[in-house]
Amino acid sequence: MGAPEFDAEETTRPGRGLAIAARAIGASGLTLAVATWAAWLVVRPPIVTAWAYSWVTQAFVLVLGALWFALLPIGVLGLVFGVSAGSRGPGRAGVTLAVLTLLLAFSGAAVFATTSWRHVGPPVAYFDTRTAR
Repeated sequence: MGAPEFDAEETTRPGRGLAIAARAIGASGLTLAVATWAAWLVVRPPIVTAWAYSWVTQAFVLVLGALWFALLPIGVLGLVFGVSAGSRGPGRAGVTLAVLTLLLAFSGAAVFATTSWRHVGPPVAYFDTRTAR
């Protein structure tokens, strides 16, 4: 009446599923981060030179900023899955993709938070106190 014994041949590697999840999350996060940067670079330079911002443009820029902040937990999740999976094969690839996602997300969030807008102000409490003449 002892505990059943398991053969080593019947068990699978415990980190295989985590490695696949890390690679999938890292790849999708990296794709979204690159697409967000591309959209920012297409939309943001013309906005800076414009005198008046439409509410649609402002909403689009805010959505891009929110995407960068949403990519931060996605990158962390991919990193945790990749580290938990081990340092071989798909786990290492998942960690690499997650780190790239985090780098792009951190840089995008920093650019979004520190960009000064002429007449609107950036999302972090910069307001132009000069009066229009």
